[in-house]
Amino acid sequence: MIEKSEISCRHKGSWLRRFTRRYVRSEDGNMLIFGMIVFFCILLIAGIAVDFMRYESKRIRVQATADRAVLAAATLREAGDREAIVRDYFEAENLLDYLVEPIEIESGLNSSRVVVRTRPSVNSIFMHMVGQDQLVSQEASGALEQVSNIEISLVLDISGSMRWTDSIGIPRITRLRGAARNFVSQVMDDEVPDVTTISIIPYAGTVNPGQQVFEALGGNAWHDYSHCPDLPRSVFNSTGLPDLSTIPQAPHFMNWPVDWPTMDWGWCPIEANSILYHSSDEQELRDYLTNMRLHDGTGTHYGMRWGLALLDPASNWLTGELVASNRVNNVHLDRPVAWDDEGTRKVVVLMTDGLITQQSRPRRPGTNSVFGTNGVYPTESEQDTLNSTHLIGLNNNWRRTITSQSQNVEDFFRACDLAKENGVVIYTIAFETNTRGQNEMNECASTPNHYFNAVGTELDEVFSAIAASIQALRLVE
Repeated sequence: MIEKSEISCRHKGSWLRRFTRRYVRSEDGNMLIFGMIVFFCILLIAGIAVDFMRYESKRIRVQATADRAVLAAATLREAGDREAIVRDYFEAENLLDYLVEPIEIESGLNSSRVVVRTRPSVNSIFMHMVGQDQLVSQEASGALEQVSNIEISLVLDISGSMRWTDSIGIPRITRLRGAARNFVSQVMDDEVPDVTTISIIPYAGTVNPGQQVFEALGGNAWHDYSHCPDLPRSVFNSTGLPDLSTIPQAPHFMNWPVDWPTMDWGWCPIEANSILYHSSDEQELRDYLTNMRLHDGTGTHYGMRWGLALLDPASNWLTGELVASNRVNNVHLDRPVAWDDEGTRKVVVLMTDGLITQQSRPRRPGTNSVFGTNGVYPTESEQDTLNSTHLIGLNNNWRRTITSQSQNVEDFFRACDLAKENGVVIYTIAFETNTRGQNEMNECASTPNHYFNAVGTELDEVFSAIAASIQALRLVE
Protein backbone atom coordinates (compact mmCIF):
# COMPACT_ATOMS: atom_id res chain seq x y z
CA MET A 1 0.00 0.00 0.00
CA ILE A 2 1.39 3.34 -1.02
CA GLU A 3 1.19 5.92 1.57
CA LYS A 4 0.22 9.57 1.01
CA SER A 5 3.70 10.92 1.72
CA GLU A 6 5.15 8.78 -1.00
CA ILE A 7 2.58 9.98 -3.51
CA SER A 8 3.26 13.57 -2.51
CA CYS A 9 6.98 13.21 -3.13
CA ARG A 10 6.41 11.63 -6.52
CA HIS A 11 4.07 14.40 -7.44
CA LYS A 12 6.53 17.09 -6.42
CA GLY A 13 9.40 15.45 -8.35
CA SER A 14 7.29 15.22 -11.46
CA TRP A 15 6.31 18.89 -11.21
CA LEU A 16 9.94 19.99 -10.74
CA ARG A 17 10.99 18.07 -13.81
CA ARG A 18 8.18 19.55 -15.85
CA PHE A 19 9.05 23.09 -14.63
CA THR A 20 12.71 22.63 -15.48
CA ARG A 21 11.85 21.38 -18.96
CA ARG A 22 9.47 24.27 -19.51
CA TYR A 23 12.10 26.80 -18.25
CA VAL A 24 14.71 25.39 -20.56
CA ARG A 25 12.31 25.50 -23.51
CA SER A 26 10.95 28.94 -22.59
CA GLU A 27 12.12 32.08 -24.60
CA ASP A 28 10.82 34.58 -22.08
CA GLY A 29 13.60 37.05 -20.98
CA ASN A 30 15.92 36.67 -24.03
CA MET A 31 15.33 40.28 -25.08
CA LEU A 32 16.35 41.46 -21.66
CA ILE A 33 19.70 39.76 -22.00
CA PHE A 34 20.19 41.08 -25.52
CA GLY A 35 19.18 44.52 -24.34
CA MET A 36 21.73 44.41 -21.56
CA ILE A 37 24.45 43.47 -24.08
CA VAL A 38 23.41 46.30 -26.43
CA PHE A 39 23.28 48.72 -23.53
CA PHE A 40 26.82 47.79 -22.55
CA CYS A 41 28.04 48.30 -26.12
CA ILE A 42 26.33 51.69 -26.35
CA LEU A 43 27.83 52.66 -23.03
CA LEU A 44 31.28 51.63 -24.21
CA ILE A 45 30.94 53.50 -27.51
CA ALA A 46 29.72 56.59 -25.69
CA GLY A 47 32.61 56.26 -23.30
CA ILE A 48 35.06 55.98 -26.19
CA ALA A 49 33.53 59.12 -27.68
CA VAL A 50 33.97 60.90 -24.38
CA ASP A 51 37.61 59.81 -24.24
CA PHE A 52 38.18 61.05 -27.81
CA MET A 53 36.45 64.33 -27.05
CA ARG A 54 38.67 64.81 -23.99
CA TYR A 55 41.75 63.99 -26.08
CA GLU A 56 40.73 66.23 -28.99
CA SER A 57 40.05 69.13 -26.64
CA LYS A 58 43.52 68.72 -25.14
CA ARG A 59 45.15 68.29 -28.56
CA ILE A 60 43.53 71.46 -29.95
CA ARG A 61 44.58 73.43 -26.88
CA VAL A 62 48.17 72.21 -27.14
CA GLN A 63 48.25 72.84 -30.90
CA ALA A 64 46.83 76.36 -30.56
CA THR A 65 49.40 77.18 -27.90
CA ALA A 66 52.19 75.83 -30.09
CA ASP A 67 50.96 77.86 -33.10
CA ARG A 68 50.87 81.08 -31.10
CA ALA A 69 54.28 80.35 -29.60
CA VAL A 70 56.08 79.75 -32.90
CA LEU A 71 54.50 82.81 -34.53
CA ALA A 72 55.64 85.00 -31.64
CA ALA A 73 59.12 83.48 -31.52
CA ALA A 74 59.76 83.53 -35.28
CA THR A 75 59.07 87.22 -35.88
CA LEU A 76 62.10 89.17 -37.04
CA ARG A 77 61.10 91.95 -34.67
CA GLU A 78 62.05 89.69 -31.78
CA ALA A 79 65.64 90.10 -30.64
CA GLY A 80 65.36 88.10 -27.41
CA ASP A 81 65.56 84.41 -26.48
CA ARG A 82 63.21 82.67 -28.93
CA GLU A 83 63.28 79.39 -27.02
CA ALA A 84 62.29 81.17 -23.81
CA ILE A 85 59.35 82.76 -25.63
CA VAL A 86 58.06 79.32 -26.65
CA ARG A 87 58.40 77.98 -23.12
CA ASP A 88 56.61 81.01 -21.68
CA TYR A 89 53.59 80.36 -23.88
CA PHE A 90 53.34 76.73 -22.78
CA GLU A 91 53.94 77.55 -19.14
CA ALA A 92 51.23 80.20 -19.16
CA GLU A 93 48.74 77.56 -20.35
CA ASN A 94 50.09 74.94 -17.91
CA LEU A 95 51.00 72.73 -20.87
CA LEU A 96 54.77 72.57 -20.49
CA ASP A 97 54.64 68.79 -19.93
CA TYR A 98 53.44 68.32 -23.50
CA LEU A 99 56.38 70.19 -25.09
CA VAL A 100 58.90 67.85 -26.74
CA GLU A 101 62.57 68.79 -26.70
CA PRO A 102 64.46 70.14 -28.52
CA ILE A 103 62.90 73.32 -29.94
CA GLU A 104 64.29 73.95 -33.44
CA ILE A 105 65.44 77.53 -34.02
CA GLU A 106 67.20 78.93 -37.10
CA SER A 107 67.98 82.65 -37.31
CA GLY A 108 69.61 84.67 -40.06
CA LEU A 109 69.99 88.28 -41.15
CA ASN A 110 66.66 88.28 -42.94
CA SER A 111 64.94 85.10 -41.81
CA SER A 112 63.86 83.27 -38.70
CA ARG A 113 62.43 79.75 -38.41
CA VAL A 114 61.00 78.08 -35.30
CA VAL A 115 59.65 74.51 -35.13
CA VAL A 116 57.98 73.08 -32.01
CA ARG A 117 56.96 69.44 -31.50
CA THR A 118 54.36 68.44 -28.95
CA ARG A 119 52.92 65.21 -27.50
CA PRO A 120 49.34 65.84 -26.36
CA SER A 121 47.85 62.94 -24.34
CA VAL A 122 45.00 61.99 -21.94
CA ASN A 123 44.43 58.95 -19.68
CA SER A 124 41.34 57.07 -20.86
CA ILE A 125 38.32 56.59 -18.62
CA PHE A 126 36.42 54.04 -20.69
CA MET A 127 38.84 52.80 -23.33
CA HIS A 128 41.03 51.11 -20.73
CA MET A 129 38.22 48.48 -20.62
CA VAL A 130 39.39 47.41 -24.08
CA GLY A 131 43.08 47.70 -23.29
CA GLN A 132 43.73 51.33 -24.31
CA ASP A 133 44.97 53.16 -21.24
CA GLN A 134 46.03 56.40 -22.96
CA LEU A 135 45.36 58.46 -26.09
CA VAL A 136 48.47 60.22 -27.42
CA SER A 137 49.80 61.72 -30.68
CA GLN A 138 52.83 63.53 -32.07
CA GLU A 139 52.18 67.05 -33.42
CA ALA A 140 54.35 69.80 -34.89
CA SER A 141 54.01 73.56 -35.42
CA GLY A 142 56.39 75.69 -37.45
CA ALA A 143 56.71 79.34 -38.47
CA LEU A 144 59.04 81.01 -40.94
CA GLU A 145 59.37 84.75 -41.37
CA GLN A 146 61.63 85.68 -44.23
CA VAL A 147 62.30 89.10 -45.71
CA SER A 148 63.72 89.15 -49.22
CA ASN A 149 66.76 91.25 -49.94
CA ILE A 150 65.92 94.23 -52.12
CA GLU A 151 68.44 95.88 -54.46
CA ILE A 152 67.14 99.16 -55.86
CA SER A 153 68.56 101.41 -58.54
CA LEU A 154 66.84 104.78 -58.12
CA VAL A 155 67.39 106.56 -61.45
CA LEU A 156 66.44 110.23 -61.19
CA ASP A 157 66.21 113.01 -63.76
CA ILE A 158 68.23 116.09 -62.75
CA SER A 159 68.00 117.84 -66.11
CA GLY A 160 67.58 121.60 -66.34
CA SER A 161 63.81 121.38 -66.96
CA MET A 162 63.41 120.10 -63.41
CA ARG A 163 63.81 123.72 -62.27
CA TRP A 164 60.48 124.59 -63.84
CA THR A 165 57.41 124.65 -61.63
CA ASP A 166 54.87 121.85 -61.65
CA SER A 167 51.15 122.26 -62.27
CA ILE A 168 50.57 123.84 -58.84
CA GLY A 169 53.60 126.12 -58.81
CA ILE A 170 56.26 124.09 -56.95
CA PRO A 171 59.67 123.59 -58.63
CA ARG A 172 59.82 120.06 -59.95
CA ILE A 173 63.15 119.36 -58.29
CA THR A 174 61.69 120.45 -54.93
CA ARG A 175 58.79 118.08 -55.48
CA LEU A 176 61.17 115.27 -56.44
CA ARG A 177 63.45 115.73 -53.44
CA GLY A 178 60.56 115.45 -50.99
CA ALA A 179 58.88 112.51 -52.73
CA ALA A 180 62.14 110.59 -53.08
CA ARG A 181 63.06 111.18 -49.43
CA ASN A 182 59.69 109.83 -48.33
CA PHE A 183 60.20 106.86 -50.66
CA VAL A 184 63.53 106.06 -49.00
CA SER A 185 62.03 106.24 -45.51
CA GLN A 186 59.09 104.06 -46.52
CA VAL A 187 61.05 101.37 -48.33
CA MET A 188 63.72 100.99 -45.66
CA ASP A 189 62.80 98.28 -43.14
CA ASP A 190 63.58 99.37 -39.57
CA GLU A 191 63.29 95.80 -38.33
CA VAL A 192 65.95 94.43 -40.69
CA PRO A 193 67.60 97.57 -42.09
CA ASP A 194 70.42 95.93 -44.02
CA VAL A 195 68.29 93.83 -46.37
CA THR A 196 67.46 96.83 -48.59
CA THR A 197 70.10 98.76 -50.50
CA ILE A 198 69.55 101.76 -52.75
CA SER A 199 71.89 103.10 -55.39
CA ILE A 200 70.96 106.59 -56.56
CA ILE A 201 71.82 107.30 -60.18
CA PRO A 202 71.16 110.96 -61.02
CA TYR A 203 71.34 111.71 -64.72
CA ALA A 204 71.38 114.86 -66.77
CA GLY A 205 73.00 114.79 -70.21
CA THR A 206 74.88 111.74 -68.97
CA VAL A 207 75.93 110.02 -65.72
CA ASN A 208 78.96 110.59 -63.53
CA PRO A 209 80.06 107.34 -61.80
CA GLY A 210 82.50 109.35 -59.68
CA GLN A 211 86.25 109.70 -60.03
CA GLN A 212 87.11 106.55 -58.05
CA VAL A 213 84.84 104.31 -60.10
CA PHE A 214 85.78 106.04 -63.36
CA GLU A 215 89.41 105.18 -62.69
CA ALA A 216 88.63 101.68 -61.39
CA LEU A 217 86.88 100.95 -64.69
CA GLY A 218 89.98 102.03 -66.60
CA GLY A 219 88.91 105.57 -67.47
CA ASN A 220 91.54 108.07 -68.59
CA ALA A 221 90.67 111.62 -67.56
CA TRP A 222 91.86 114.58 -69.55
CA HIS A 223 90.07 117.11 -67.30
CA ASP A 224 88.91 117.06 -63.67
CA TYR A 225 85.65 119.01 -63.84
CA SER A 226 83.71 115.73 -63.82
CA HIS A 227 84.17 112.06 -64.77
CA CYS A 228 81.49 110.98 -67.23
CA PRO A 229 82.46 108.44 -69.88
CA ASP A 230 80.90 108.90 -73.32
CA LEU A 231 79.42 105.42 -73.51
CA PRO A 232 79.23 104.03 -77.07
CA ARG A 233 76.04 102.40 -78.32
CA SER A 234 77.68 98.97 -78.15
CA VAL A 235 77.48 98.90 -74.33
CA PHE A 236 73.69 98.73 -74.58
CA ASN A 237 74.01 95.14 -75.77
CA SER A 238 75.14 94.00 -72.32
CA THR A 239 74.32 94.60 -68.66
CA GLY A 240 77.70 94.79 -66.91
CA LEU A 241 79.93 97.69 -66.02
CA PRO A 242 81.63 99.13 -69.10
CA ASP A 243 85.36 98.92 -69.70
CA LEU A 244 86.33 102.60 -69.89
CA SER A 245 89.91 102.08 -71.00
CA THR A 246 89.01 102.83 -74.63
CA ILE A 247 85.99 105.06 -73.98
CA PRO A 248 86.58 108.84 -74.05
CA GLN A 249 85.72 111.14 -71.18
CA ALA A 250 82.84 113.53 -71.89
CA PRO A 251 83.93 117.16 -72.30
CA HIS A 252 82.94 119.83 -69.79
CA PHE A 253 80.30 122.04 -71.45
CA MET A 254 76.69 123.24 -71.42
CA ASN A 255 74.34 122.94 -74.37
CA TRP A 256 71.39 124.92 -73.00
CA PRO A 257 71.28 128.06 -70.87
CA VAL A 258 72.15 127.65 -67.18
CA ASP A 259 70.02 128.66 -64.19
CA TRP A 260 72.56 129.29 -61.43
CA PRO A 261 70.21 129.19 -58.43
CA THR A 262 69.29 125.57 -59.19
CA MET A 263 71.95 124.31 -61.61
CA ASP A 264 75.65 123.62 -61.81
CA TRP A 265 77.53 124.03 -65.07
CA GLY A 266 77.98 120.86 -67.08
CA TRP A 267 76.34 118.32 -69.33
CA CYS A 268 78.02 115.81 -67.07
CA PRO A 269 77.04 116.17 -63.38
CA ILE A 270 79.88 117.21 -61.11
CA GLU A 271 81.30 114.95 -58.39
CA ALA A 272 78.73 116.01 -55.79
CA ASN A 273 76.03 114.58 -58.06
CA SER A 274 77.84 111.37 -58.96
CA ILE A 275 76.32 107.95 -58.24
CA LEU A 276 75.67 106.92 -54.63
CA TYR A 277 76.36 103.18 -54.37
CA HIS A 278 74.54 100.43 -52.41
CA SER A 279 73.47 102.33 -49.32
CA SER A 280 71.11 101.22 -46.55
CA ASP A 281 71.80 104.34 -44.49
CA GLU A 282 68.52 106.22 -44.55
CA GLN A 283 70.04 109.50 -43.43
CA GLU A 284 72.82 109.30 -46.01
CA LEU A 285 70.26 108.69 -48.75
CA ARG A 286 67.99 111.49 -47.59
CA ASP A 287 70.87 113.97 -47.30
CA TYR A 288 72.04 113.06 -50.80
CA LEU A 289 68.58 113.73 -52.22
CA THR A 290 68.30 117.02 -50.34
CA ASN A 291 71.57 118.30 -51.82
CA MET A 292 70.94 117.11 -55.37
CA ARG A 293 71.33 119.88 -57.97
CA LEU A 294 70.51 120.14 -61.65
CA HIS A 295 72.61 119.87 -64.80
CA ASP A 296 72.11 120.06 -68.56
CA GLY A 297 70.54 117.50 -70.93
CA THR A 298 68.32 114.43 -70.63
CA GLY A 299 70.29 111.21 -71.14
CA THR A 300 67.71 108.82 -69.71
CA HIS A 301 69.24 105.92 -71.62
CA TYR A 302 72.55 106.47 -69.81
CA GLY A 303 70.78 106.57 -66.45
CA MET A 304 68.97 103.31 -67.18
CA ARG A 305 72.17 101.64 -68.37
CA TRP A 306 74.10 102.54 -65.20
CA GLY A 307 71.17 101.53 -63.02
CA LEU A 308 71.15 98.12 -64.69
CA ALA A 309 74.92 97.70 -64.32
CA LEU A 310 74.67 98.19 -60.56
CA LEU A 311 72.23 95.26 -60.38
CA ASP A 312 74.43 92.97 -62.47
CA PRO A 313 76.22 90.41 -60.26
CA ALA A 314 79.30 90.83 -62.43
CA SER A 315 79.80 94.26 -60.82
CA ASN A 316 80.27 92.71 -57.37
CA TRP A 317 84.03 93.24 -57.61
CA LEU A 318 83.44 96.99 -57.67
CA THR A 319 81.44 96.75 -54.45
CA GLY A 320 84.50 95.14 -52.88
CA GLU A 321 86.63 98.14 -53.84
CA LEU A 322 84.00 100.57 -52.53
CA VAL A 323 83.85 98.64 -49.25
CA ALA A 324 87.63 98.79 -48.99
CA SER A 325 87.50 102.58 -49.37
CA ASN A 326 84.63 102.88 -46.85
CA ARG A 327 82.17 104.15 -49.44
CA VAL A 328 79.93 101.09 -48.97
CA ASN A 329 79.19 99.31 -45.69
CA ASN A 330 80.94 95.94 -45.56
CA VAL A 331 77.63 94.22 -44.72
CA HIS A 332 76.78 94.76 -48.41
CA LEU A 333 79.91 93.08 -49.71
CA ASP A 334 77.76 90.54 -51.57
CA ARG A 335 75.86 93.16 -53.56
CA PRO A 336 74.74 92.77 -56.23
CA VAL A 337 73.91 89.09 -55.85
CA ALA A 338 73.20 86.59 -58.63
CA TRP A 339 70.35 87.33 -61.00
CA ASP A 340 68.52 84.16 -59.95
CA ASP A 341 69.08 84.48 -56.19
CA GLU A 342 65.78 83.32 -54.69
CA GLY A 343 66.10 85.57 -51.65
CA THR A 344 66.62 88.81 -53.59
CA ARG A 345 64.49 91.14 -55.67
CA LYS A 346 66.14 93.59 -58.06
CA VAL A 347 64.30 96.82 -58.85
CA VAL A 348 64.75 99.90 -61.01
CA VAL A 349 62.71 103.00 -60.18
CA LEU A 350 63.10 105.48 -63.04
CA MET A 351 61.70 109.02 -62.99
CA THR A 352 61.85 111.67 -65.72
CA ASP A 353 60.14 114.94 -66.57
CA GLY A 354 61.06 115.04 -70.25
CA LEU A 355 62.12 113.33 -73.45
CA ILE A 356 65.34 111.53 -74.21
CA THR A 357 67.35 114.05 -76.23
CA GLN A 358 70.06 113.80 -78.84
CA GLN A 359 73.65 113.79 -77.67
CA SER A 360 75.68 116.77 -78.85
CA ARG A 361 79.34 117.47 -78.06
CA PRO A 362 81.59 120.51 -78.49
CA ARG A 363 84.07 120.30 -81.32
CA ARG A 364 86.90 122.41 -82.58
CA PRO A 365 85.36 124.99 -84.89
CA GLY A 366 85.90 124.22 -88.53
CA THR A 367 86.60 120.49 -87.94
CA ASN A 368 84.64 117.34 -87.09
CA SER A 369 86.92 116.57 -84.13
CA VAL A 370 84.95 116.31 -80.88
CA PHE A 371 87.01 117.41 -77.92
CA GLY A 372 88.39 114.46 -76.00
CA THR A 373 88.49 112.08 -78.96
CA ASN A 374 91.36 111.16 -81.25
CA GLY A 375 93.79 113.22 -79.20
CA VAL A 376 91.92 116.47 -79.77
CA TYR A 377 91.67 118.53 -76.59
CA PRO A 378 90.53 122.14 -76.17
CA THR A 379 93.10 124.82 -75.71
CA GLU A 380 92.91 126.89 -72.54
CA SER A 381 91.13 129.59 -74.48
CA GLU A 382 88.65 127.11 -76.00
CA GLN A 383 87.92 125.60 -72.58
CA ASP A 384 87.36 129.06 -71.14
CA THR A 385 84.76 129.58 -73.84
CA LEU A 386 83.11 126.23 -73.03
CA ASN A 387 83.09 127.16 -69.35
CA SER A 388 81.18 130.36 -69.91
CA THR A 389 79.01 130.01 -73.03
CA HIS A 390 76.43 127.34 -73.81
CA LEU A 391 76.78 125.66 -77.20
CA ILE A 392 73.56 126.97 -78.70
CA GLY A 393 74.88 130.46 -77.95
CA LEU A 394 77.97 129.78 -80.08
CA ASN A 395 78.39 129.39 -83.79
CA ASN A 396 76.98 126.01 -84.84
CA ASN A 397 80.48 125.06 -85.92
CA TRP A 398 81.16 124.43 -82.21
CA ARG A 399 78.64 121.58 -81.95
CA ARG A 400 78.41 118.07 -83.36
CA THR A 401 75.71 115.43 -82.82
CA ILE A 402 77.21 112.06 -81.86
CA THR A 403 73.90 110.14 -81.49
CA SER A 404 70.40 111.08 -82.56
CA GLN A 405 67.34 111.12 -80.39
CA SER A 406 65.92 108.02 -82.11
CA GLN A 407 69.17 106.13 -81.56
CA ASN A 408 69.17 107.04 -77.88
CA VAL A 409 65.54 105.95 -77.48
CA GLU A 410 66.40 102.66 -79.17
CA ASP A 411 69.32 102.14 -76.76
CA PHE A 412 67.07 103.02 -73.84
CA PHE A 413 64.53 100.35 -74.77
CA ARG A 414 67.33 97.84 -75.24
CA ALA A 415 68.51 98.47 -71.66
CA CYS A 416 64.93 98.10 -70.43
CA ASP A 417 64.57 94.79 -72.27
CA LEU A 418 67.82 93.44 -70.85
CA ALA A 419 66.66 94.33 -67.37
CA LYS A 420 63.36 92.49 -67.86
CA GLU A 421 65.13 89.46 -69.33
CA ASN A 422 67.13 89.21 -66.12
CA GLY A 423 64.10 89.45 -63.84
CA VAL A 424 64.50 93.09 -62.83
CA VAL A 425 61.24 94.80 -61.85
CA ILE A 426 61.05 98.23 -63.53
CA TYR A 427 58.84 101.04 -62.22
CA THR A 428 58.73 104.18 -64.34
CA ILE A 429 57.35 107.64 -63.62
CA ALA A 430 56.54 110.30 -66.20
CA PHE A 431 56.29 113.54 -64.22
CA GLU A 432 54.77 116.60 -65.86
CA THR A 433 55.87 115.43 -69.30
CA ASN A 434 54.22 115.17 -72.71
CA THR A 435 52.70 112.20 -74.48
CA ARG A 436 55.93 111.11 -76.12
CA GLY A 437 57.78 111.12 -72.83
CA GLN A 438 54.92 109.20 -71.26
CA ASN A 439 55.07 106.59 -74.01
CA GLU A 440 58.81 106.11 -73.47
CA MET A 441 58.27 105.43 -69.78
CA ASN A 442 55.24 103.21 -70.37
CA GLU A 443 57.12 100.99 -72.81
CA CYS A 444 60.08 100.57 -70.47
CA ALA A 445 58.03 99.57 -67.40
CA SER A 446 57.72 95.89 -66.48
CA THR A 447 53.95 96.05 -67.09
CA PRO A 448 51.42 98.85 -67.61
CA ASN A 449 50.72 98.58 -63.88
CA HIS A 450 54.36 99.49 -63.19
CA TYR A 451 54.09 102.75 -65.12
CA PHE A 452 52.86 105.95 -63.47
CA ASN A 453 51.95 109.33 -64.93
CA ALA A 454 52.08 112.09 -62.31
CA VAL A 455 51.43 115.81 -62.02
CA GLY A 456 51.83 118.03 -58.97
CA THR A 457 51.28 116.34 -55.65
CA GLU A 458 50.66 113.03 -57.41
CA LEU A 459 54.41 112.48 -57.47
CA ASP A 460 54.41 111.92 -53.70
CA GLU A 461 51.53 109.46 -54.03
CA VAL A 462 53.26 107.60 -56.86
CA PHE A 463 56.54 107.17 -54.97
CA SER A 464 54.55 105.99 -51.95
CA ALA A 465 52.64 103.46 -54.06
CA ILE A 466 55.88 102.14 -55.54
CA ALA A 467 57.40 101.83 -52.07
CA ALA A 468 54.37 99.84 -50.92
CA SER A 469 54.65 97.60 -53.97
CA ILE A 470 58.35 97.00 -53.32
CA GLN A 471 57.57 96.06 -49.73
CA ALA A 472 55.10 93.50 -51.05
CA LEU A 473 57.93 92.01 -53.15
CA ARG A 474 59.59 90.95 -49.91
CA LEU A 475 57.26 87.92 -49.82
CA VAL A 476 57.09 87.64 -46.04
CA GLU A 477 55.92 84.11 -45.15
